[in-house]
This record gives sequence, structure tokens and C-alpha cells, in this order.
Amino acid sequence: MSILSLCKKMRPILLSVVLVLAACAQTPSIAPQQVAGKTVCDTYLIQSMCVQDLQGDGVVDLIYFTDTEEIFMYRSGKRDSVAEVMPFHRCAVPLNAGMQATTNRILNREDLSLTEELSITMELITNYLAAKPSIDACNARFEGNSDEAELPSEGFSQFEEDWDAE
Repeated sequence: MSILSLCKKMRPILLSVVLVLAACAQTPSIAPQQVAGKTVCDTYLIQSMCVQDLQGDGVVDLIYFTDTEEIFMYRSGKRDSVAEVMPFHRCAVPLNAGMQATTNRILNREDLSLTEELSITMELITNYLAAKPSIDACNARFEGNSDEAELPSEGFSQFEEDWDAE
């Protein structure tokens, strides 16, 4: 059997697999919108995420997961404006001052040295580990509950206190 005949026989199977996978893909209830500012994406720890500056003022307005396109951190006081761009993760919280400064540096990563990039990665890991108990507690509250939370309130004090514990 030649490769060409094998490919012809496999075509319906490959097409079926592609269609099944496409049908399983999840789409957010609010489609992400294009913005005028800057977006920088990378993988930190095991999560692929993006920081986004909506106005182009050099300040990160939101951070989102690339796989779900859900905001998990947002600039304090900008909840309503970032909500227009894409949906929130059910445990989204405002950026504290330390995370705001760290993520702002990511916007200019093309100008960063390897040492500075490693410093940013270490700061993100440190902040994540400090907040992990609160993240786990929030996610546990929603486990088994298919109802998504409404927009996060500006004050999610338990979580914010963990982030400020640096």
C-alpha cells in the first residue's frame, strides 16, 4: 500500500478528529476585544498568561490566562473598564502595588536583560506561592458549582492581604 493511498484512506478519519476537537473547544461567554495598548504573553510556572495595557500608558490593566481568556488580576480601580474587554476568572482580584510594579516591567521585556527577566519570574513565583492558599480556597468554593461568579468586587480582602505579605 502506497503512502498516497494510505493518506486518502485516512482523510475521513483525520477530518472527523478535527471536527470533534473543534466541537469540544470552549469559548468564553464574552469574546475578547482588540485594544489600542500593548499585550505581552509568556509562560510562567506552568501557566501561559498575558499582561495587557489597554491605554498604552505603560501600566498593566489586566492579566489573563491564554487558555481560558479570563482575567485573573486587574488594575485597582479599573474593574469596569477591563470587564468590557474579556470575562473575569471567578477568583479574579485587583493587582496590589508589588504585582503592579512587577507586571509593568513585563510590558518592556524586549529591553530586559536575562537577569531582569529571571528577577521578574522569581517575583511572580514568590507572589503566587504567598497567595496560593487563598487561590485554592477560592477555587474550592466553586468546585462542583457550574454557576460562575459575577464580577469580582473591588475588595477581596483575604486574597489581597496574602499578596501584600511580601
